[in-house]
Amino acid sequence: MFTLWSDIDRLFNHSFSDMFSDRMMRRFEDCDAYAGACRMNLMDRGETLEFVAELPGVAEKDMNLTVHNDTLTLSAKREVSHDKENLIYLAERGNYNVQRSIGLPVRVDAEKATATFKNGVLRVILPKAPENQPKQIAINA
Repeated sequence: MFTLWSDIDRLFNHSFSDMFSDRMMRRFEDCDAYAGACRMNLMDRGETLEFVAELPGVAEKDMNLTVHNDTLTLSAKREVSHDKENLIYLAERGNYNVQRSIGLPVRVDAEKATATFKNGVLRVILPKAPENQPKQIAINA
């Protein structure tokens, strides 16, 4: 009986380890890049929210960023031109369009929001609306 369970364990461990190997997972990551997905973070910094998105190869003029109610929406596109006169042996870089909407956990003051774009990284600082900012409470003895 022990041998049967060992054989079953070995079969599943071998099959699943191949399926989720580093090589296979890199293929899934590559699919994200082709689909136009960009990696994003949204962090709470106390009085502000900080949104960071990686947008390699996207020009600043090809981005649009809006805040409406409690939703931040980013749209961006990248267009890559290929040399049509020469033979291309490998072309992994391509055009893509991205549109992502992120629900914000608190209301923000969109009028005071700032955004910078450097080296393919978009960084947005969203000040929280006054009613959502941390408040110090005095303790009386």
